[in-house]
Amino acid sequence: MTGYWSRIYGTSGIEKLMNADLTYAASPYDHKVGADVKLTLKSSVQEQAYEDIRDYEGSVVVLDAKTGEIVALASSPGYDITKLEEDWEEINKAEGKLLSNATQNPVAPGSVFKLVTSKAILDAGIESETVKDKGYLRVNGQKIRNYNGTEYGTVDFEKGFVKSSNVYFMDRALKLGQARMQRAADAFLLGQEVNLDFTTLRSEFSLEGGEDNLLASTAFGQGNTLITPLHMAMITQAAANGGVMCKPYLIQNVINAKEEILYEGKVENLGTVLSPKTAQKLKKVMTKAGESYGLDRVG
Repeated sequence: MTGYWSRIYGTSGIEKLMNADLTYAASPYDHKVGADVKLTLKSSVQEQAYEDIRDYEGSVVVLDAKTGEIVALASSPGYDITKLEEDWEEINKAEGKLLSNATQNPVAPGSVFKLVTSKAILDAGIESETVKDKGYLRVNGQKIRNYNGTEYGTVDFEKGFVKSSNVYFMDRALKLGQARMQRAADAFLLGQEVNLDFTTLRSEFSLEGGEDNLLASTAFGQGNTLITPLHMAMITQAAANGGVMCKPYLIQNVINAKEEILYEGKVENLGTVLSPKTAQKLKKVMTKAGESYGLDRVG
């Protein structure tokens, strides 16, 4: 996350972003040593995140739901900063080692995207309606299935969310239509650039020119949708924060050698993207889904 500083290969990450503060030679402040830059990361959580994904290609994002502070931001595969120069050739052979999967690599979000579709469902007030889930839905002749083709029977919103029924969310998206799904995506800033204190998040979302197949597949996180894990964490954070989406931030403060605060991170809200009622309903089903997978609590 911190990036690297090398006389041979230059700088990256926070080392590059905050170089003027970290090195007194480039610093505009009247002192002989570089300033201290403190991040919002919690070392114990960050270390656990790396441990959990050590053998996988992916990322872990943890946000403080009330403030947007980034508690953990881990990405794998990674590299040993202390051996950067001697391992440079080897590091560059592996695609993505110098990038953050969490912030620089938008991917199809999969079922996490059902939070966005849920907003459209709850805003429309159709959560009590039921859908017959036979394990698949035929859309324009295409048979689109649940994971493993599992059949869930009669499904309302709560059961559809907890069981992560693709059929339920496809059916609901087709009923809601393109315009309502687009409004839900717009509320969460999908397809827009989000400028943070250390990077710019980019995502792709489009329903234009697509038939019902595209709308159906988009409902459960496929289609023309690419989102970074940090952006998806922002969506989850809003549900846990009464509907208010916070702007994530990584720089806690910058303090010079005279112990003067040169910069201090602050809470910034990006807007109310869910009504308090909708946020509460989402927290409820998220908690039940978490419990079904053995998690203690959500939000």
